[in-house]
Amino acid sequence: MKAKIAVPNTPACQEKARLIRDENRNSGHPITISFSSDAKEIFFEGSLIQVPDSVSFDLITVLEGQVKKREGGYDVQQADRGKTINLHLDAGLVAELNEIRQHVMSKTQHDIILEIFKKGLDHYK
Repeated sequence: MKAKIAVPNTPACQEKARLIRDENRNSGHPITISFSSDAKEIFFEGSLIQVPDSVSFDLITVLEGQVKKREGGYDVQQADRGKTINLHLDAGLVAELNEIRQHVMSKTQHDIILEIFKKGLDHYK
C-alpha cells in the first residue's frame, strides 16, 4: 500500500502540484503522477510524498496514507498496517495483568505516572 494524494487540476493548483513534484524530485523520493479520467484531479503516489510548506494543505486530499508534520512541510507516508498475533499466557501472568488492570482503572494517567515515579525514587534510595 502506498501513500496517495489528489490535487485539483486548476491553473492555480497546477503551480502547487509542480512544487510538490519538485520537492520529491529533489529529495530523491520517487513518486508517480497521474490524472483522473476526466482530468479534474492530479494524483501523486509513492511510498513517501513530501509536501512543502508553500503548498496549502487545504488544497490536498489524502486518499491513502497518514500525514506527519515536519520542518519545512508535511510528509504523507504509507499507512501502518497492524499485525495480529496470538499470545498464550500462563495463568499466573494473566492474574497479574488483571490485578494491574484493576489497580489502574480508577486512576488518571497523571496519578499512575506519579505513583511509578515515586516508587522509582524510593527504589533508588
